[in-house]
Amino acid sequence: MMKSTQSIYPKLAVAFAKLTSLSACITLPDAKTEEVAVLWSEQGDMDVCQLKGTLIGSQGHWYDYIFISNKDLTQGAVNQLRNEAKQLGANTVFLYKPKAFATSVTLLANAYVCP
Repeated sequence: MMKSTQSIYPKLAVAFAKLTSLSACITLPDAKTEEVAVLWSEQGDMDVCQLKGTLIGSQGHWYDYIFISNKDLTQGAVNQLRNEAKQLGANTVFLYKPKAFATSVTLLANAYVCP
C-alpha cells in the first residue's frame, strides 16, 4: 500500500528546518582578537616575524551557503583565523590569495608573532 503524500510533507518540512537551523552559525570573534592584525600576501615584511603555524579558516557548506551572505561567510572565516592565531599566541595573520569556492569561503594563512 502507498503512503499518502500528505504524510511525507511534514517530515520533509522538519528535515528542512533542522538542516537550515544549522546554517545560521558563523564563527564569532573571541575576546581581544581585534588585536590580531590581518595582512594580505602583498603586505608586510614577514622576515622580522616568528612563524607560529598555518591556519585554515572556512565557513559555509553546500547546504547553507544560500542562506548566509558572502560577506558574513568571509567575516566568519577571518574571525576563525584570528581566533586560532590568538590561541597560538600570534599577533599577525598573513593571508594568502583566497581559493574560489561556490558554496563556502576558505582562507589559508600563516600565524606570526611580529614586533
